[in-house]
Amino acid sequence: MSRSDDEPDELHAWRVLSDAGLVEIGPDEFAERIKDVKRIVTVRLRELLDFNTGVQERESAAYSLGTLKGLELKVLASAPKPPDSSKV
Repeated sequence: MSRSDDEPDELHAWRVLSDAGLVEIGPDEFAERIKDVKRIVTVRLRELLDFNTGVQERESAAYSLGTLKGLELKVLASAPKPPDSSKV
């Protein structure tokens, strides 16, 4: 998505998230989408490693996986816990 120079950073970030379908979803669905993206990035990283090309892209993919994992852990930690059925 192109960005106009007069668009504030916050609005641009919201627009990118909105276009990706990540603005109005629940924590459970957000965590699932993160897992999907992690799978896609992992497959691409394996391809790059197999062909031993794209050093910059490999580094970017590896960094992205780490960022996604951190985001996933934060989302899962903040998600409401289901009631413990053994205490009922």
